[in-house]
Amino acid sequence: MKKLLLSIVLLFSITMQSQEMTEKLKGIWSSEKTSYYVVITHDSIRGYEFINFSFTNPTKTVEKVIEVGVDYVKTKLTNKENKYKVQITYTVKEGKLHCEFEGDNNHETVYKRYWIMTN
Repeated sequence: MKKLLLSIVLLFSITMQSQEMTEKLKGIWSSEKTSYYVVITHDSIRGYEFINFSFTNPTKTVEKVIEVGVDYVKTKLTNKENKYKVQITYTVKEGKLHCEFEGDNNHETVYKRYWIMTN
C-alpha cells in the first residue's frame, strides 16, 4: 500500500512539473541576434508545436519534437531550402528561454518572450 501511495505522489509531482513547464514555454520568443521568432504552443492532443517564422523571410519551418523531459524539450529543425539541420534543447531559466543548438550550428542563444497587444 505504501508503494502505491508513493507511486501516486510521484506521478502527481511529475504531472504538475510538466504542466508548469508547459506554461513557461508557451508563447512567442526571439532574441535581438535573429530576425526569427519561435511560436510554442501545447495542447493535450497534439502536444508541443514549435513554429519558426520571420517577417523578413516568407518561409516558415516547423520543428519536430523528439524528446520531452521534466525541465526541457528537445526538437529537430530541418530547413529544406538550405539543408540546415540542428537539434535544439529548450529550457526556461529565470523567465528566459535558453536554446542550445547542436548540428550544423553549435551555440546557445537566450530568447525573451514577446507579447502581442491587441486593440
